Amino acid sequence: MTYQQALDLAEFEADIALEKFLAAFEADEHPEVIELLNVEATIARRRYDEAYEEDLAH
Repeated sequence: MTYQQALDLAEFEADIALEKFLAAFEADEHPEVIELLNVEATIARRRYDEAYEEDLAH
């Protein structure tokens, strides 16, 4: 897997995690489920941001 592919995958995972969080929020899921999905989305977005910033540093 190339670095660009890894970056694209990280972005895709972050987008999916956010969509899952928003769907749970809109469906009025249990607060613990919403919080868990929020944490997952935040971690995925942070992972993408860090990978993107690394790319810019090179």
